Amino acid sequence: MNLKIRLALLYSLSVLVILVVSAVSIYVLNENFRKEEFIKRLSLKAKETYTLFYGNRRLPTNVANGLNNGFHYSLPEENVSLFDSAYHLIYTSPGSHSLKIPRDYFKLAKKRKQYTFTIHEREALILFTNQKGKSIFVLASGTDIFGHRKGDNLKIALVFSVMGGFLLSGFLAFFYVKQAMKPLEELKEQIEKINEENLQERIFVDRDNNEMKQIAKKFNAMLDRLEQAFEQRRNFVQHASHELRTPLATMLSQTEAALSKDLSIAGYRTVLFSLKEEQQDLINLTNSLLTLSKYEKMTQPKDWTLIRIDEVLYDTVDIIKQVWPDAKVTIEFEGAPENEEELVFKGSESLLRSALQNLVKNGLQYSENLQMEIIIKANSSGITLTFNNRGKPLSEEEQNRLFIPFFRGENSQNKKGYGLGLSIVKRIMNVHKGSISYEAMADNTNSFTLFFPGK
Repeated sequence: MNLKIRLALLYSLSVLVILVVSAVSIYVLNENFRKEEFIKRLSLKAKETYTLFYGNRRLPTNVANGLNNGFHYSLPEENVSLFDSAYHLIYTSPGSHSLKIPRDYFKLAKKRKQYTFTIHEREALILFTNQKGKSIFVLASGTDIFGHRKGDNLKIALVFSVMGGFLLSGFLAFFYVKQAMKPLEELKEQIEKINEENLQERIFVDRDNNEMKQIAKKFNAMLDRLEQAFEQRRNFVQHASHELRTPLATMLSQTEAALSKDLSIAGYRTVLFSLKEEQQDLINLTNSLLTLSKYEKMTQPKDWTLIRIDEVLYDTVDIIKQVWPDAKVTIEFEGAPENEEELVFKGSESLLRSALQNLVKNGLQYSENLQMEIIIKANSSGITLTFNNRGKPLSEEEQNRLFIPFFRGENSQNKKGYGLGLSIVKRIMNVHKGSISYEAMADNTNSFTLFFPGK
């Protein structure tokens, strides 16, 4: 069952429930009104009969019968009877039906002054009067033939009205749902045209500010993200293939050259040493690619430990100085933290060391004087690390592509590397729910900022 039929059916069933409830309510109210009106007529009949027999003077029975038949409030199949306080029959109207009334009904009438009930499909009423010390029960009953006939006609009319309303609502519901779903059908047709070959296609957005427009906008935004992700993935594969092909091609040419010549032992050692360097570069590149892939889908583990950022930073700088003994790296605090706990956050120490080492190596490699300044700022909102080094700043276009894998700026010429370090740092920061940003300062200072949110 498709959505249009389902919505139309649900709407029609809702209308059917409303119609049925309305019809039943109308019928019940009409039945209560009919019964109430008929009881009033029975009450008037009972009072008239009592007045006829027990007025200023009591009339003979034959005269009373004649007058009783000519009353204005005569009822279909009426039966009027009078009983004394001992429940003995005093009078009954001619042609009356013989009704056996339980004595409990008379007791209830005496208690309530008037008691109504239904017996043998007849509406009945017992009226109790006590005048001049004489207790009289007046029983009046009858069949509301005309009222029941009207009720039956009303029932038939309501049944046909409900059925007709249901059928009409079903037709209108299907028509309206079809019109309402038309923009969604058009949206579906446009979506079906989009695949991995033409991600540049976009959903047409009309001027109406409705739900379809909002969905189309969100879908177009999703396509923008997908297109960007696919483009980055294609670029990644192309760059990775190129970076892998270069050392492999170099190794192959050196091997072919060595095989085509008769080299001395020293010559073979030179070739093997060159091949070893290429192989080491190839291993480093492969490890970087594996690291990048591993961090891409990593989430926060529950077993992370508390890390003090300044201690890890000092250890990282000591390790870097072993590789670059001439490097000068200074660490300063921007305002002493009020609480040392502000320097602590929950994370992975090994990942953090990898990120800091990549960032410090990157800063020293592209600095013009092998110097770097690291500023630590900690407060209740989080921890901020700023890495400053002097060197050629990046252009705006280069800044936009800075954290894309394999991207290398103009200042990377004649410098060894693959353009993966900053991408790895960004992935690690994402895992820690942190951020990394770059800013080119006015005095040829490159500034990278890491931010770790507070606990």
